[in-house]
Amino acid sequence: MTNSQFEFGAAENKHFSALASFCLVSALALVVYSVANASFLFNVIASGKVSLMLRTLDDAIQALAALFAAYQLNQAAKGFRKIVNTQGDDLALLNLSSQKLRLVFASLAVMLVLLAVRFILDYPALIGWIKAA
Repeated sequence: MTNSQFEFGAAENKHFSALASFCLVSALALVVYSVANASFLFNVIASGKVSLMLRTLDDAIQALAALFAAYQLNQAAKGFRKIVNTQGDDLALLNLSSQKLRLVFASLAVMLVLLAVRFILDYPALIGWIKAA
């Protein structure tokens, strides 16, 4: 039996089925996050305030990263579903789904770094706002 003909058992298939469901739920959450970010961006653009537009550039990058991550999560979910529903190609499908998840984590890392940078840049204003309250 070659590696390309490996087949997972019922317990593993149950695990992969649940993982596919969680991927789809996470993808939906990222799409909602991206749409909310985009609507905020459109309001900023409509305001015509250039200083606000420059400060929300990271929001645009985050919205794109979230959409990319959502797409990759959907692709990973398809791979996990194929592991459950097909015969004989489980290791290749697992490898493909793992590659998609690697791209998801890279996108999430970009989003977290942008959030950290934004927090660091906005920290003095946040402290001033708290002290004024």
